[in-house]
Amino acid sequence: MPIEWHYNVGGCFRSPGDDLELAAYAADAGFDGIWIGDHFVPWLDNRPYTHHVLPWLGSLVERVPDVTVGTCVSCPTIRYEPPVLAQALATIDNAYPGRLEFGVGTGEALNEARFYDGEWPDWGTLAGMLIESLDLMETLWERDEYVSHEGEYYQYDEMKLYTKPRSEIPLHWAAWGPQSAKCAGKYAGNLITAGDADLIEETLAPAFEAGQSEREDSGGGTISVQLSAHVGDPDDLVDELRAKGEYTPHEELDTADPREIQSLADERLADVSDEELRTLNNVTDDASDLVPVVERLEEAGIDRVIVVSKVGDPRRTIDALADDVMPHFE
Repeated sequence: MPIEWHYNVGGCFRSPGDDLELAAYAADAGFDGIWIGDHFVPWLDNRPYTHHVLPWLGSLVERVPDVTVGTCVSCPTIRYEPPVLAQALATIDNAYPGRLEFGVGTGEALNEARFYDGEWPDWGTLAGMLIESLDLMETLWERDEYVSHEGEYYQYDEMKLYTKPRSEIPLHWAAWGPQSAKCAGKYAGNLITAGDADLIEETLAPAFEAGQSEREDSGGGTISVQLSAHVGDPDDLVDELRAKGEYTPHEELDTADPREIQSLADERLADVSDEELRTLNNVTDDASDLVPVVERLEEAGIDRVIVVSKVGDPRRTIDALADDVMPHFE
């Protein structure tokens, strides 16, 4: 099967209306799906927006026909009550069946700690909450009778969703390491990551396959990778990345304050060379440079590329990919 090409508007770089326009542009250019990040506050304080994904997705499916839409990614455990989120997603799928995909993650303090009563949990607890939440949501989607839930993390008395989804909503679990990748295979059936080709090939894909082997309906899952890509004048794009403080210090994100992360990002950027910034963000004035990047990801085992552009003219990048990169993988 050829690689699928999807586009992530981010939900933090432009206004909600501008992101709808950009999503329509990407779909018209031939992208198969549109995604949006789900944040209460942005990773970096310099990013000017964070849309609520549910009304935005409702607008998107009406505005842009035919493509799938999804979250990249949501945490259905703390900021959202799982039954209420299950109802919202069921409503979208009932009105637009087969178009919704649900990307999930264990959650970061940045978005969830404000809504959690107590010390921020460890990864094992967060993963357990996500597993239970997904099981509860799927139960509500599937069962016609009233159900009660008495779990380790959630307790609810007699609930029923009267508006059901009309199709199965695919789940995509976000993973950076082997434990999450195995959970993706076992509990979601699909994996989504921003990791590089080596990490995917050596760590994530094998763990994902191991998790899939423990599912009753094993096989058929997808591995999606988010790819930062920017086509334009490299010097201008690097200057804009620096001016906007666009650098995410992934190893130090245990804070709920994007101002702290931005301050740390600004400090780190001073030590990052222009060439490193170009490589990290796939900055080029020749889109064909991205062909070997995607070929390597394909070798690593990915099924989908989800493109995101943080700076520059995203339409130029979309056009360049559609004209000079995507045809190589048909």
